[in-house]
This record gives sequence, structure tokens and C-alpha cells, in this order.
Amino acid sequence: MGLNRLFFPLAGLVIVLLLNSCTKPEPVVIDRLDERLFAQKTPDAIRAALNQNPALTRLYFGEASDSLADELARRFNDPELNLLHQQAQTEFGDLADLRTQLGEGFANIQKAFPDFKPPRVVTMFTGFLGPDLVVTDSLIVIGLDWFIGPGSSYRPQGAAYPDYILRRYAKPFIVPAIITTISARYNADNKQDQTILAEMVYYGKSYVFTKTMLPNAPDSTIIGYTDRQLTETYTAQGIVWAHFIDKQLLYQTTPDLKNRYLNERPFTAEIGPRCPGAIGRWVGWRIVSRYFDERLKGNIAGLMRTSNARQVFEQSGYRGE
Repeated sequence: MGLNRLFFPLAGLVIVLLLNSCTKPEPVVIDRLDERLFAQKTPDAIRAALNQNPALTRLYFGEASDSLADELARRFNDPELNLLHQQAQTEFGDLADLRTQLGEGFANIQKAFPDFKPPRVVTMFTGFLGPDLVVTDSLIVIGLDWFIGPGSSYRPQGAAYPDYILRRYAKPFIVPAIITTISARYNADNKQDQTILAEMVYYGKSYVFTKTMLPNAPDSTIIGYTDRQLTETYTAQGIVWAHFIDKQLLYQTTPDLKNRYLNERPFTAEIGPRCPGAIGRWVGWRIVSRYFDERLKGNIAGLMRTSNARQVFEQSGYRGE
């Protein structure tokens, strides 16, 4: 269990005890490499800009090759990509929303985990040549081109981006995805426990972490369900829970069953066409939020240290309500 399980499309209805703050968090400084790099129109100028940021270049592109500089120059001189760049500038402006939300999230993490050092945050724009989002302990890279939203003239394409995934490529989802990914470094687990319940609790802890650090973030931006899906799933959680119990799913370890209930899908066919995919993650959030509220009284550091999924479940008292 680790970073690779925390895929960006990330909710349940959870009540958390918010971390108190005596001072307003400072907005995060974001390095606008997207603007500096896009302003370069020749391979030599682009190569020089990349060479000034070797660690970032390796992380985001793999290497600063001549072919990379040539391809970026071709893209940066393309009229259609210039239009997309203008759309990104309109959508994101001076990044005030991102800077403020990241500042809040980082400040709250530091209160609960004093060893946390906020990473450097950099923005990129390449016409989808680089990844959407990269998060490490020391560096965060945000591909703004990916998150312009439904008004964008170009959007990610291919089988990996069905509509239910594509709609999450929008500005409100960026910071919750970053904070959820950061949660992995504090999310203790028992690697010997390969049950569906262990996976559910792991996801649930990550979502409670994100909601605690970003108390104003809508649940839909954390798990990636629509508001309607959240409402309907919450209303029908008794039916969902009965399915998990009737099918004796909690302590199953079969990879196929894990995939059906924990992986991204348009819907969970085993329960019904209106049941969202990755429903096990949502149920995990419900279990963990109950345990967090009633047993730990909002102690997020204590929650993240808890690696016994069965203990979390049993002491949560959750039974589908």
C-alpha cells in the first residue's frame, strides 16, 4: 500500500473536528515555470530553461534531450496550443485560489505533523506532453493544461479518460488530489493484511486526512463522485452495506474482487447501475470517519498511525448507517 494506490480521481459524507488556527495561513508561493518556459520559442532557449531546472526536468520529462527541446519548440509555436495557453491563463489567473488552498492545507498538516516541510510548488504547461500532477516530498508539479476544465478547446483523450474521469480534470480537484497524495507518507498500514477491508480503511484514512486539512473542500472533489452520486449513495448506504455483508466481502483477498469494489469504474454493476465505481473506498470513508469522530475525537495524527484495519472497523461501530 502506498502512493501508487492514491489515484488522482478521489468522498463520503464525513464530519470532522477542524484544526484550530490562531493565524490565517499564508498563501503558498508557486513558481510559474509554465510562463517562463512557454515564452521561449526556440529549441536553444527551451533547452537553456530546462537545464536551469535539472531536477524538475528529470522528474517531469525524464530527461532534457535535444528531441524534447525540439518538440516543445514546435508545440510552443503552434497557434492552437497558444490558444490553449490563453485559456489556461484565463482559468487560473494569478493562481490565487490554488495558493490560498495549498497554504491552508500545508499549514494544517504542519500543525498535526511538525516534521512536514512544504514542498516547492511549480506549474507547467506543455500541451499534455508531461503528466497531469506529480507529488514528491520536496516538489509538486501541476500541469495546468490538464486542469483547464470543460471549457478547454483541448482535453485529455483516449481510453484512460472516460467521461467520469475526465470531468475531474478541473481546477477544484487539484489541491485535494495533492493533499490526498501527501497523506500516503503518514498513512500506516499492515502490509500483511491484504483484505478488501484493509484497502477500504486505507482509502478512508486518506480521505479523512484530506477533509481535515481542507475542511472547506467539497466531498465531491476528494473522491470524485458527483453531488448527486454522493447524495444517492449516502441515502442507499444501508443497501450498499448489506451487499458487502451478504457477499462476505470484507475479508476477501481475491484480486478480482478487490478490483470490482475498489478500482475506478463507471458504476459498480454488482450492486446496481446507479452505484458509483470504487464504492469500497466510499464505504471505507464512512467507517473511518465514524472511528475518527467517536473514538479518536479528531486526532488525525493518531488516526494515521493506526494500522489495524479490523480494529478501526470494529471500534467504529459502522453498520451501514
